[in-house]
Amino acid sequence: MNRRLLLALAALVVVIAAAVVVIVVTRDDAGGSGGPVGALSDEQRALLDSAVPAADCPDEPLAAPGDDALVALDVLRVDENDCLVATTEYVPADEVEARRAELLAEDGVVAAGVVGEVAVDAEDDRRRDQWALDRLGADKGSPELPWPDGDGALLAVLDTGIDETHPDLGDAVVERRHYPGEGAHDPDGHGTHVAGIAAARRDNGGIVGVAPRVSVLDVPVRLKDANDAGPSWPTGLVWAVNHDADAVNMSFGGPIAESPDVEETQDLEVEAAAVYFAVSNDVVVVSSGGNCGPSPLTGCDEHNQLQTPAALPDVIAVGAVQEDFDLAGYSTRNEYIDLVAPGGGDLRNAVLSTWPGGGHKAIQGTSQAAPHVAAAAALIRAAAPEAPGAAIAHALVDTADLDPLDEEDRLGLGVGRGFLDIADALEQVLDGEPPATPTLDGTRVAYANDTGLFAFDGARVERVRPADVGTAVRWVDWAADGSLLVGADDGELFSWDAGSAELAEAPCDWCSESRPAFLEDTEVDGETGAFVVGMDYAGTMTWYDAATLEETATTTATFPADAVGSKTLLGAVSGQLLVHESGGAQASERVWLLDPASGSAELSYDVMGSPQAAIAVTAGGTRVAVTTGYGACGAETTVLDGADLSELAAATVPDGVIVEEAFFNGETLYAIMTETAGTCSAFSPAGLWRLDGDQWQEVSDVPYGARPLEGLPGGVEQSWLIARPDQQAEFVPQVPGAPSEADLGPITHGPWATPTRTEVPWG
Repeated sequence: MNRRLLLALAALVVVIAAAVVVIVVTRDDAGGSGGPVGALSDEQRALLDSAVPAADCPDEPLAAPGDDALVALDVLRVDENDCLVATTEYVPADEVEARRAELLAEDGVVAAGVVGEVAVDAEDDRRRDQWALDRLGADKGSPELPWPDGDGALLAVLDTGIDETHPDLGDAVVERRHYPGEGAHDPDGHGTHVAGIAAARRDNGGIVGVAPRVSVLDVPVRLKDANDAGPSWPTGLVWAVNHDADAVNMSFGGPIAESPDVEETQDLEVEAAAVYFAVSNDVVVVSSGGNCGPSPLTGCDEHNQLQTPAALPDVIAVGAVQEDFDLAGYSTRNEYIDLVAPGGGDLRNAVLSTWPGGGHKAIQGTSQAAPHVAAAAALIRAAAPEAPGAAIAHALVDTADLDPLDEEDRLGLGVGRGFLDIADALEQVLDGEPPATPTLDGTRVAYANDTGLFAFDGARVERVRPADVGTAVRWVDWAADGSLLVGADDGELFSWDAGSAELAEAPCDWCSESRPAFLEDTEVDGETGAFVVGMDYAGTMTWYDAATLEETATTTATFPADAVGSKTLLGAVSGQLLVHESGGAQASERVWLLDPASGSAELSYDVMGSPQAAIAVTAGGTRVAVTTGYGACGAETTVLDGADLSELAAATVPDGVIVEEAFFNGETLYAIMTETAGTCSAFSPAGLWRLDGDQWQEVSDVPYGARPLEGLPGGVEQSWLIARPDQQAEFVPQVPGAPSEADLGPITHGPWATPTRTEVPWG
């Protein structure tokens, strides 16, 4: 089977003139990868996509020289035979940057960097002691499992090595990546323990693995306090992909910065490139989420710190629960955890598995949780050999279940989508369901704090992009099914795929002057697809493919002869474009509905002045609100019918305040207001207001940001996300699975949310 995943590059950098306003249009087949750290350039991805995995690709691990003055510099390059080759050079620390520059100038080199230090995170007569299998759905104490045994699949275990002579592992290990000076095949025991959780053979007098007939690749890697002379994990991952692995387990991690500097980013590129090579070739990559939870016994620099490889794009990060389904105190609690699995909580509640020399040992840690998930990925591949790796990965995360978990744990970070459900994940893959992002009837919300922009779909929180100091997110919008989030700050337009976590960004020098708008399913020149369109002041529209941002067509909007003023694109309403016409010979101001297929504008409504705030549109597109005026003070808000622009309500904005953001709560219009200074500029938050008939009424003077939420899981159907000046934000009432106040922190921009269909009562 050809295991290369044929993907088109999904992001090209496009510079758009300042006079252009952009509308982003989605399509269902967007793919790729992205994330907060380890982002790769288009050129790097193109090189990786050209590489073809093969077992005969060159691989010659170099023995560590034993000289502390030398640094291991890993290099990934695509050779003339289309092999991705991973090599290591040992160079003096002060020569790393110069040598890296030389390497990156060579043809075929994808990345070169110093990989940071990582460390381990940690009828059969012992089956009765395996509570983990019982919790996953097996009959208590029975060696028979309610899912396939993994026969035909290949699982790579990147770890301290494996004692393949252990009776419980039998014929499990089919190949090992040897390296110079390796010594005992598992000098630590950690790798043998992890391998047993995944692949221990049935009826060998000991334990039973999650996938008791899966084949194993033993890939020893360099880990702190173990295998000091071993090869780095990215080179081991490349080897595993070249040797046809279906899934990979990496039960180790090392800390990474929230916002890596240039040198750290270059080093992370090696790791990200290896992961990208794996997932692009249908390999499911699983990692332990980290043992840096709030327990005082963890030895981490910071609680809940980011960790590589868990936080890298497309890696499934696994947290740990105890036998009673409580989240383990050591388990890291951050937004990168995708799901949880059995990891144990103390020595009496640890996970039993194989140990070098033929014995067994109980250990606890996210290291023990991860192989449950990796083995599940492998057994699903065995049952569905043609299933894409992305489909398997998404199924594992999508079907994870919050219900078994402790109620308090569901309210915070660290549990991801919930507890591993092997049977449901297998069923989803076998049924061929679209795995990316389930369509949600409820609200999607985004918010920014000092660490980045986050998205919450009612079930999970994910980081969209890291914070850029001094740059504010100005606008966001969602696809109807929640699969895509688009937005802009003062200098960049971005698009984030909620299923793959791919983040595409492009420079936007006009974003500080005008806001983008969002539209789906557009017909252009007779073709229906996903496009980006820009309109200049004369009404000329340039269309781009939404996946590549390549120009596909240019059309001209048609306005009546008397519409001679300059044009500004305001947004989208029920599949139509809303365009503002300002000035002109008749000195009038109007908004027009423009059909994107024909380019014709026929319906209009006279307004007072130019736009003063972003438009607001109801969930069904039946109403649109525009705030216009000849200055921020004394502006007027008008609610129009989304189909014909007939007036439904109008109100003057009260003296002393201006509309910062407007949004619909059901069919009622709300706004966040700001008090003005003497110059009619924003001065201080003025709270939440509601439009009652033709009057704005103050609802609360507390928030400077708020949005209603509806259709949420966990028994809380309605809530508000409220931001207060210099205080932690909160959900009122709290939502199971939503971030806690401590995790939200002070919201610096937003929140923004899809409009509710029914009105959510305030407070």
